Amino acid sequence: MSDELDISDPAYIAARNAILLKEDGFAGVDASDPTAPAGHAYGIHTSTRLSSYYRVTHRKGAMDVTPQQVIDCLVAANVKDWVLMGLHGYVGYLPMPRATQDVDVMVPYSQKKRASDAIARQWPMLERRELSRVVRFLDPSDPAADGKPKPVIDLMLPWAEFQKTILLEQVIIDADSGHRIPTIEAAVVSKYAAVVSPHRDWDKKEQDAVDLRRIIKANIDAIDRRQLSHLASQVWERGGEDVLRFVELALDNKPFPV
Repeated sequence: MSDELDISDPAYIAARNAILLKEDGFAGVDASDPTAPAGHAYGIHTSTRLSSYYRVTHRKGAMDVTPQQVIDCLVAANVKDWVLMGLHGYVGYLPMPRATQDVDVMVPYSQKKRASDAIARQWPMLERRELSRVVRFLDPSDPAADGKPKPVIDLMLPWAEFQKTILLEQVIIDADSGHRIPTIEAAVVSKYAAVVSPHRDWDKKEQDAVDLRRIIKANIDAIDRRQLSHLASQVWERGGEDVLRFVELALDNKPFPV
């Protein structure tokens, strides 16, 4: 019986590459892709348009809740210190914006009840679920294939030290949209924390890794590495030096050690 194939063996990878390099099917395909950050106003407009088009066209009856509607709801309720997180928070740092299915907003624990009650009043048809680190609002009219309602709004709570720091020190206001978004360092550290988390589902970690690599490469000249390292040190004790290694791996087009 032959030994089990180790597809992570460097010798195997080198041999495979030697064969595939003789083919040029993918050569130059990615060369014309955008590499600069899209900017928040353009990025969130693109992401919102893609998500809305999908719902209106393919998920008739589903709630089409946009980031702007959630922001307007929170502002009207006098919720303070909120910040867009998830894709809508860092979409402007990506060179190629994409769609997502829910709106993530982080608020301090002191604003949890005010914010969640405001959202519940605005969208009473959504199911509210109180979890330890997030208040999740789900759409019963838009079930997934397994019958579970899909999340539409996640009201995130700053359960980790780095998240508390983001709310206090790492929020900027986009000039064009007026949205409160994380700084580039906060966006990188938030994605880094997701990538290295042993609790994160593997398929989500892979998407996190893709986004993290693209954010780093598109914004490398704007990243304050000292500030980045300081914030990442709040993820875990060696996070400060670890995140800087991730930056170098991204620039060298090498895989992240996760």
